[in-house]
Amino acid sequence: MARSDHNVLYAFSGTLSEGVALVFPPAKLVFAGVGVLLLAAKDVAASQDILVDIFGRIESFFVRLEIYTEVLLTPAMTNKMVEITVEILDILATATKEMGQSRAKKFLKKVAGRTDLEDGMKKLDKLINDEVAMASAHTVKATHAIDNKVTAVGDGVMGVDEKVLVVTGEVQLVGAGVKEIGGKVQTMAEDTTEVKTIIRQTTDQINNVKRNQLRENLRKWQSPLDPSTTHNIVGDRRHEGTAQWFFESNRFEDWKLTGSLLWIHGKPGSGKSVLCSAIINDITTRCETRSASNPSMAYFYFDFRDVDKKARRNLLPSLLLQLSTCSNSFGTYSSVSMRHTTKEHEMLTLPNQGPIYLILDALDGCPDTSDVPSPREQVLDLVTDLVGLRLPNLRICVTSRPEADICEALESLTSQTVSLQDERGQKKDIADYVRSVVFSGPGKFMKRWREEDKEHVIETLSERADGTFRWVFCQLEVLRNCPPQDVRRVLRELPKSLDDI
Repeated sequence: MARSDHNVLYAFSGTLSEGVALVFPPAKLVFAGVGVLLLAAKDVAASQDILVDIFGRIESFFVRLEIYTEVLLTPAMTNKMVEITVEILDILATATKEMGQSRAKKFLKKVAGRTDLEDGMKKLDKLINDEVAMASAHTVKATHAIDNKVTAVGDGVMGVDEKVLVVTGEVQLVGAGVKEIGGKVQTMAEDTTEVKTIIRQTTDQINNVKRNQLRENLRKWQSPLDPSTTHNIVGDRRHEGTAQWFFESNRFEDWKLTGSLLWIHGKPGSGKSVLCSAIINDITTRCETRSASNPSMAYFYFDFRDVDKKARRNLLPSLLLQLSTCSNSFGTYSSVSMRHTTKEHEMLTLPNQGPIYLILDALDGCPDTSDVPSPREQVLDLVTDLVGLRLPNLRICVTSRPEADICEALESLTSQTVSLQDERGQKKDIADYVRSVVFSGPGKFMKRWREEDKEHVIETLSERADGTFRWVFCQLEVLRNCPPQDVRRVLRELPKSLDDI
């Protein structure tokens, strides 16, 4: 199936402006919840009308919220907006749970037999009515406050008129000005009512347009990329025992404990992806055992040869889907914790949420095009922003070639760097791999080689490999068909690098 160029998640994010997110941070949770619901509903075509109804209310809420944030929200108004946000999250969690357990007709039948969603929507409508009434009351209160101040000024002026006869004319002039101000205040109150009417009309028009767009995008929605296929293929290439030096190193243990950025770089063919797959397997074991730390993991393999795997737009949906299957913390985030949240990092580090591992392989496979910014720049910006949050439970691992733009972006962000061609453990792994093939490989001629020729091949290939597994593999493919009398000659004539092959 063709993949849609217009991701629903990105289309919906336009409703949540940056200003709203800064003034009212809980709005970010609604955006995350919408993303999880969309992923759960990707194959439930019959759920489109239900989703459109839910998203219509959410979008209308964001439009009003953006208007409110133009002025300073009162504590009472803020509490009301938080109540609405909590109810929206409850509705999203309920819908996500139902869609995750059922499909198509089963979903509709299941929903028809329960009142969770219906009750939630009714409660949401009541909260919205309360919100609108409260907004109107605040408007009237503000208008009356201005009018009272004007009246107080008028009374003060009248008192001065009786005591200071010399300035009677001036006082009368001020009194006339006060009356004029009072008239303008009344006009402002009338204008406020008119603006509210215009806002409601505009909101209705926006909702109609976005409902149609949302319905169309839902039809085009496709499942995010599943990186497990690539992971399994890469993992099968790992030679037994390789990379054990890395897992026994302090750098790996420090990365798992401190929440830092780990950057692994090396030449083409140095085994970066194989090492990455081994790291994923290690973390997967932790996730499956469900230790007390309650870890979660998401990973992505970039590939410049695959149009989908090199597209930056496929990264976030894939990571979001994987994390949502590891933990339901976003869906169960309680209203009590939200009401007491005063710092942004407290919302991002959800209750009972353990370490979160994000692993990105072959970042250089994301193209550095002439677009501004390029897909690769956008991914590097994402990594920079995540590291900048300094979340104690977030661990990020990136593998790539040491290309200039990647080096410039990542070198200042990490204290944990691994250069594969410089690692002693990497050189030993290559020597062990060559020895295994020469002495135990399937080549019929290799079995007839003299012992001194075998040792010479192992020593020569290990020294010239420069940390590159792929180069060694290609040379062994040639040598395995080499008769004993030609071994040393062929070895001398082998290409010096992958570029020469």
